[in-house]
Amino acid sequence: MQLDQTRIAIRERGFGEIMGLALQVIRAWFGWWFGLMLLGSVPFFFLNWLLTDNLLIEELEYEEGFGGYWTLLLLLVAIETPLATAFITIFMGKMMFGGEFRFREMVIDFIRSLPQLVLYQVVLRSVMMMIVLLPYWLMPYTGELILLERNPLFSGKKGRLTTNRRSRNLHTNNGGELFGRWTLATLTGGVMTLALGLGIQVVLVQIFGVELEAYHLHAFVYPAALWIVVGWLAVVRFLAYLDLRIRREGWEVELLMRAEASRLRRQSALVS
Repeated sequence: MQLDQTRIAIRERGFGEIMGLALQVIRAWFGWWFGLMLLGSVPFFFLNWLLTDNLLIEELEYEEGFGGYWTLLLLLVAIETPLATAFITIFMGKMMFGGEFRFREMVIDFIRSLPQLVLYQVVLRSVMMMIVLLPYWLMPYTGELILLERNPLFSGKKGRLTTNRRSRNLHTNNGGELFGRWTLATLTGGVMTLALGLGIQVVLVQIFGVELEAYHLHAFVYPAALWIVVGWLAVVRFLAYLDLRIRREGWEVELLMRAEASRLRRQSALVS
């Protein structure tokens, strides 16, 4: 692993540039991204369909609109997103430094991170969303810290840096900017979901001659479009996490110093 030779240039970027870069990253690794997106999202896609199907049928029957159905669906997706996109985050962390990617190692890393992921990103995040409906309050890059840095849950006798403390150190004093980025990502994701859903609908009608009913559109087409956009936002979130580390911690300098120290150690070993 060459710490000073990354596949994505380490420098500060604006959030618009990060969102554009995420599309380029997906294009470069589309096969892996698409496969891991399906692996993480398909189980939750069908789980949500089972949980919301009766509500959707009821709203269609009484012609009450789809407000209740989509409110419930979006809350479920927000809760499930950290688990559904965990594989994409681990993959991005491996490929960032040109490391060799092994699916078995990714599964092991996911299992090891799962207890903290469930505690911080599912349980506590769900509680906070019920109170303020803003998941960014629970520190948006905690998932990346859990999956990539893997700090312990408790400090122990050695006083190790815990995940909670590490998250506070990274996110402190950046609340306004993080909220702005979260808002922009949410609005952009909503527009992209609508555009992608309409695009799928047009393709089905114009090319295959299949005209779907309202039930199929809301139960399958638009939720599928939503999960695709969630997969894109997972890459955006990973790149934004790197950007925050660069701006707040001078991460690019740290990588250069660690790479040089590694080279000096190898040279010293050869001389000795």
